[in-house]
Parts: sequence; structure tokens; C-alpha cells
Amino acid sequence: MFIAVLVGVLFSESRSITMYQAPLAFVTAFSLSGSSMAINDYFDRHVDAINSPSRPIPSGKVSPKGAIVFSTVLGVLGLVAAAFTSHICLAFATLAYASAIFYNSLVKSSGLPGNMLVSFNVVAPFIYGSLMSDGAVGAKVLIFALLAFLANTGREVIKGISDVEGDALRNVRSVARSIGEKGAAILGASLYVSAVCLSPLPYILGYVSFLYIPTVLVCDAGFIYSSISIIRSPSRENAVRVKNHSLVWMLIALISFIIGGFP
Repeated sequence: MFIAVLVGVLFSESRSITMYQAPLAFVTAFSLSGSSMAINDYFDRHVDAINSPSRPIPSGKVSPKGAIVFSTVLGVLGLVAAAFTSHICLAFATLAYASAIFYNSLVKSSGLPGNMLVSFNVVAPFIYGSLMSDGAVGAKVLIFALLAFLANTGREVIKGISDVEGDALRNVRSVARSIGEKGAAILGASLYVSAVCLSPLPYILGYVSFLYIPTVLVCDAGFIYSSISIIRSPSRENAVRVKNHSLVWMLIALISFIIGGFP
């Protein structure tokens, strides 16, 4: 997450980050991410007792109360670090953190809205980096955030195909459970392809150098391959494979942003 914050700084207008801001940004990114993961384990503890009994809470390594305390401590630490950064950083960090808690406690079972909220939290570090650097969010960062949002939402939809059985236990209204695995595959692939179609925009608008092109083409080819694969075979096994591959494509996309962002 801290790397994504730095990418947000890279695509801000001023590209400014001080030795004072950098450690604070790391603490905010690390702490709020860890807090969200802990609270996720708390709310998933009953399902994990069946599907993943080795996880910390079901295995007895951590008590439910301990998870809440740990999450709270990390959350407060992250927000305090954001407060020492700037008022606007604190406001946005609070919004992102609240949305993560809202997702885990209430929205996770909603299907597509939950998928989109997860994606918002994935792109939040980009926006946070821009706010830390400029005090505002520019067009450059918004375009990269949009690309990441589309790709990650596609991944979340496809992930729902692999989680159908577990989602049934939690009564999660995933896209796969609502319109079937094939429909989820088509929607997920459409989101991937949308990101691919928009990927030339940063270069066309002059936000990145030519070095962005070769790397992002590898990423685009990967997403197109995964889209074709999941539509042809929307099985649980293939959905697991595609969602794992998509992490590789997203990492390559992040690398392309970084490489292309330097003049």
C-alpha cells in the first residue's frame, strides 16, 4: 500500500514528499491496511471456522476480542499519523478506513456494491499520495485510479465465481450467485477489457513517457488472455487461476506506471 502512495505522489503535480511525510505515510498505509485485515478476520470468523480453521481466530491463536483490540490500536495509530501529515490527509484516511469497516460489517454480502467498495480501498492509496503531495487530486492520478478500479472490480467479480460455496454460507449476493457463473465471467471480463481500452490514455494525454507502452502492453495482453479464458471456462478452478493471474497483471501495470512516470 505504501508503494501505491508513492505512485500517487509520482503522478501528483508537485511530486513533493518530505522526509517528515514519508514515514508518516508508511505508518498510515501499513496500520490502516493491517487494521482492516484484522477486522475482516473478526467478521469472517464463523465462516472461517468451517472453511479455514487454521486462521488465527478459528484456531484459537487470537481471540475475537483480541482481534478487535489489535484492529483498533492499528486504526488509531494510522489515523494519528495521517493527522500529523495534514488535515485533508486525515479526512481522506478516515473516509477510506470507515469504508473498509462499513464493507466488512455491512456491505460484504451485497455483491457488486461490495466489490466496488473493495476497489475503492485498493485505489485509495494513489489518491492519498496525491493529497499528501498537492493537497488535491489531479487528473493524472484519477486516470490511474480509474484503471486500477476497473481491473480490481473485474477481479473481485471473478473471485466470486471461486467463492460460490463459501458465499452461500454467508448469504453473500455475489454476481456469480445472482446471475450465474457465466454472467459473472462476462461482467468480470468486460471490466478487464474496459481497463485495457483505457490504458493508452495516460500516454495519449502526455502523462507518461514512451517507456510506459512496452510494459503496459504486457499487462493488457495478460488481461485479454484472462478475459478469454474465464469466458470460455467459468469454472471454480479456472476462476481461482484467473484471479491469481490478475494480480500479476496488476503488478505489471503498477510497474508500467512507475517506469512511465519518470521523465
